[in-house]
Amino acid sequence: MPSPDATWIEISKSAIARNVKTIRSLIGESTLLAPCVKSNAYGHGMVGVAKLLVQNGVDRLCVASIEEAMSLRKNGIRLPILIIGFVPQARLPEVLETRSSIFVHESTTARTLSRLAQRSNQTVNVHIKVDTGMGRQGLRPSDLPSFIRLIQRAKGLRVEGIATHFATSDEPEKPRHFLSQLHTFHSLRKGILSSWKEKTRPLFHCANSAATLLEPTAHLDMARTGLAVYGYYPSETTRKIVEKKGVHLLPSLTLKTRIAAVKELPRGACVSYGCTFTTSRSTKVAILPIGYYDGIDRRLSSKGFVLIRGARAPILGRVCMNIIIVDVTRIPGVSQEDEAVIIGRQARARIAVEEIATRIGTINYEVTTRIRESMPRVVVS
Repeated sequence: MPSPDATWIEISKSAIARNVKTIRSLIGESTLLAPCVKSNAYGHGMVGVAKLLVQNGVDRLCVASIEEAMSLRKNGIRLPILIIGFVPQARLPEVLETRSSIFVHESTTARTLSRLAQRSNQTVNVHIKVDTGMGRQGLRPSDLPSFIRLIQRAKGLRVEGIATHFATSDEPEKPRHFLSQLHTFHSLRKGILSSWKEKTRPLFHCANSAATLLEPTAHLDMARTGLAVYGYYPSETTRKIVEKKGVHLLPSLTLKTRIAAVKELPRGACVSYGCTFTTSRSTKVAILPIGYYDGIDRRLSSKGFVLIRGARAPILGRVCMNIIIVDVTRIPGVSQEDEAVIIGRQARARIAVEEIATRIGTINYEVTTRIRESMPRVVVS
């Protein structure tokens, strides 16, 4: 049934299921699958997507903040959660409240968690983050052995995992830095396991979407896939390589709106703010109730397209906060409340996230994550 809303997102249940199955076929059953649902599931809707991922048998979920972990728990998600982002000291009690695992790479957080764990008679599972060449969070590889000992001595803490993150895994045409990071992490893993005395060994994990798709030796104990589970490739080079191998992902998001009005403009009419576009002929336009507040980048002004009745309709003039205006002169039968597709397929036509990213000079990640969080998201088959 069509959504009653003016503007909405449809999330394909079958696409998510297919992408999970595809990733599973690459990593095998012995590697845990822990998709990232941070940043509102890359714009797809965190809670709804998390429930779909649970239904499809993923092992864990990764979030960026304690707020996201709390939201998942409040909405009935019981799967193990790993917080991979920063949690302020004042919010660390909620890590225990949600029974989340957490990335740790400095002593202040470790000591606070230890005190909280002892006070509540709990054990907090920590994943030690190592910076092998990303230059963000993480301790130096040379500091890993001593930090592991610090965690092991701290009461109430358990080393559940050891992790790193890649800077250039989505640039297979320039593999040197990625392979250097991977080699460093493998060497650390070998050294740690050779001297490991605890009953349960830690999970070693480093694979983001690109590494999961391109490099089997990066799979290790767990894959933290992000963009791939939603049906998108981290780069065009990545897409070409994996599709050549017969691996295909299915985009899961369609962004739709309804035509608010249809009107005729005479030749020489100003269109939208600043009169940056003036009609050169009598022009039929459709007014769409969606704009940069909703995530439609202003750089698509007089540059982007939408789909109406299976045909491309160019955006005319500037993208407004809540409105865009499109040319439907050559599309017959257009009327109020017809569906318009901003991202996705309509009939045989398609506007891909990657096409929009190219037009505005950014990456596909940014296009989806900037979609308004409060916009209704509907799960479809």
